[in-house]
Amino acid sequence: MPEPELFETLYAQRAIRRFKPDPVPKEILERIIEAATHAPSGGNRQPWAFVVVTDPAKKERIAEWYHEGWVGMYASDPNRPRNAVYRSAEYLAEHMAETPVLIFPCIAAGGGRRPSFQTGSSIYPAAQNLMLAATALGIGTVITTFHMRREGEVKELLGIPDDYVTACMIAMGYPAEGERFGGAGRRPASEVTYYESWGG
Repeated sequence: MPEPELFETLYAQRAIRRFKPDPVPKEILERIIEAATHAPSGGNRQPWAFVVVTDPAKKERIAEWYHEGWVGMYASDPNRPRNAVYRSAEYLAEHMAETPVLIFPCIAAGGGRRPSFQTGSSIYPAAQNLMLAATALGIGTVITTFHMRREGEVKELLGIPDDYVTACMIAMGYPAEGERFGGAGRRPASEVTYYESWGG
């Protein structure tokens, strides 16, 4: 990929939470997940699996659990600013069942060990690849974890084996009218970069 095209995709990616009802074709989903599988992982073990959910009944059940997590974490907090990001996230929580595709990147630690925070280094690059590939194809995504309060039920609903956990959930679809890629504010790299030591 030419450098300008790569950086355009990187800078265009942002959280999209409102989607058109149009389905995402299976061949596009497969292309996106193929991109995810080209991410690095510890020891090149590739300990991932991706569960794609488009069934309305399953999405409805997941949406109920997701909304419960949203209320417990955000909506019930009176000190949380009700800004544009909040309203966007609230919309997703209230319309999750209408999202065309939900993808659950899953990971197993192997050897009977339970995945840990460090294990994320072998799945989150794949999740980022997935979202960048979607962006390049004009498909919006947002990564979230509100379902994890009910992860046991989610895993049972989706038949996810005991030795795997869901690292996150990625909601996906073509952006609704008014949604756009890019433009999210970012602090300059110079403000968050230190050389040799903190503050250097």
